[in-house]
Amino acid sequence: MATLTPTLTLASTDIFAGQPLNLSVTDTLAVSAPMTDISRMNTNDNIGNGVGIIIPEGTDSYYVYIKHTGVLASNGTTAASVGNDFILLGDVDATAGMKIRLHPGEFTFFPLNVGDGSAGSGGDMGLKVVKGGADVQINYGFWKRS
Repeated sequence: MATLTPTLTLASTDIFAGQPLNLSVTDTLAVSAPMTDISRMNTNDNIGNGVGIIIPEGTDSYYVYIKHTGVLASNGTTAASVGNDFILLGDVDATAGMKIRLHPGEFTFFPLNVGDGSAGSGGDMGLKVVKGGADVQINYGFWKRS
C-alpha cells in the first residue's frame, strides 16, 4: 500500500467585495495497484480499453487526475479552441450520469465511485473522455483506493 497526498488551494483577493478567499485543504489517501504514473493521451487514442476509455468498467474505486493540456492531438503544439475544443469526462457507457467538462488548461482531481461491474446497468462507471470539437491531448493519472 502507498499514500497519495493531494492539496487544493483556492485563493483570490478580488472575488468578493472586501473579503479575500484563502482556502487550503490537504489529505493523505491510501492507494494501491492498479495505478498509473502521470501519462499523456489523445482523446482519440485506444490505450487498451477502447477509444477514449481511461479506466474500464469494474468494481474498483479510484482517485483520478485529468488535465486538458490545451493543445490539439494532431500535432501537439497548436492551441485548442477555448470555445469548441473542450472534453467531457463520464462513465464508460454514459449511463451513470457523471459529467465533467474541461476547457483548455483546466484540470480536475476526484474520487471515482465504485461500479457494479455490470456493463450497461447504470452502475458500471469506469472513465471515458470524449472530445467536444477537435481531438486534444490530456494528461491523466489514476490510483486505486485502498
